Amino acid sequence: MSGTKKGLLGALAAVAAIAAPVALAADGAERARGPTVDVGDDFYSPTDLTVKSETKVKFKWLPENTDPHNVILKKGPKGVSKKSFESPTGSIGVKYAPTFEKPGTYNLLCTIHPDVMKMKVTVKKR
Repeated sequence: MSGTKKGLLGALAAVAAIAAPVALAADGAERARGPTVDVGDDFYSPTDLTVKSETKVKFKWLPENTDPHNVILKKGPKGVSKKSFESPTGSIGVKYAPTFEKPGTYNLLCTIHPDVMKMKVTVKKR
């Protein structure tokens, strides 16, 4: 094999070695970003969300809130602990970002406003 071919094969191998982790990192970064749900006075936005398993969903309390709110798991897939989905309660500046690992339907609500603050997160297999 000529020196040029060996050099080219070596360069291609180096590119492949770099490209694979970059693709994995991009996929991981995409999961880490995840969607954001606004928590406002008497609403979540959106109220219906579909994500892939292992996705982190960020809940962000809006600065114009006047009432306290929380995010609590009312019902989830079999084997998922309700205690694993309990946000702090507050009105402004609260941040909560659970990771939805197990496929299934997660019904969430605000225990302070359970009649109007409900949402559903559907988790699909990755």
